[in-house]
Amino acid sequence: MEETIKKITVFGGTGMLGRPVVRELVRAGYDVAAMVRDAGRAASKLPEKVALVEGDLASRKDIAAALNGADAVYLNLSTRPDVRKYEKFIAERDGLENVLAVAAQINSAAGSGSGAGVAGNRGPKDGSESSAGTKIVRDDRPAGPIKRVAAISSMVHRYQGTAGFRWWAFEIKQWAEKLLREADVPVTIFYPSSFMETLDKGGIMQGHRLMLVGKSRRPMHFIAGEDYGRMVAEAFRRHDGIDQFYDIQGPAAFTLDEAALEFVRNYRHGPLKITRVPMWLIKAMGAVNAEVNYLARIMEALNNYQEPEPDASVWKKLGHPRLTLAEYARRL
Repeated sequence: MEETIKKITVFGGTGMLGRPVVRELVRAGYDVAAMVRDAGRAASKLPEKVALVEGDLASRKDIAAALNGADAVYLNLSTRPDVRKYEKFIAERDGLENVLAVAAQINSAAGSGSGAGVAGNRGPKDGSESSAGTKIVRDDRPAGPIKRVAAISSMVHRYQGTAGFRWWAFEIKQWAEKLLREADVPVTIFYPSSFMETLDKGGIMQGHRLMLVGKSRRPMHFIAGEDYGRMVAEAFRRHDGIDQFYDIQGPAAFTLDEAALEFVRNYRHGPLKITRVPMWLIKAMGAVNAEVNYLARIMEALNNYQEPEPDASVWKKLGHPRLTLAEYARRL
């Protein structure tokens, strides 16, 4: 068994899927730092115990500062709907490459005995504040080594190439997966099914309506962010020095249409209606609007991708998901 992981730096921790992971890492007893663009805004989203380091994924110097003193890394990087294919910097591609390059530099320096000072410091001196008045914590330990890099991918990106489907956003996910698998540090890649949070926070809920695009033909094992976060924390606890790959799925399977009905039946904040929008209409609108085109492409994949059955060995190793879709809706 390898040395225990205690300190984890998170990139992308303030997003919809990053926050529950950060909360569960803190709850599990890890010392967590998060690199954020704005510490003042991030402080309202993340637990108080999280050390906030202001920085940009485009800057390897900023990444090095965030990784100082870390044992491991968790990456929650994705390609947003407003990102364009030919942008110079895409976080899921270029940010990942930068983090892995800095981790390799830290580990190389640590292996040669010159790790101190390579990564800089986690922000200003202890007790100091950012310009937004948010406390930023520093870790003065020598840098490295980084024992593990973990990252979220997706299950649905495996639809790429099925029935002639090709999408540049999935090409980036495939490239990122390849880069992680070739890294000179043990990696963990999580391939989750659809998240319950997409129903109320991911754009499907519009006021008192759930907007469904096209016809959902395949069931998905919806997972709650909370359960996913617990599984991530447990995977770090089981660090053994080898690469790990996990399909992450929830306790029950629903098509998106069935999931919407289950959500509506259990939602407590007023009546919800389900509105169905034809796929042809969204594709037509997507021809002149990149964000709508993103919606059309991801929904085409989700509506048609055939998930594998849950792997019982994953639940045995990382813990069984606890939250049902009905319970998730009732909690809101």
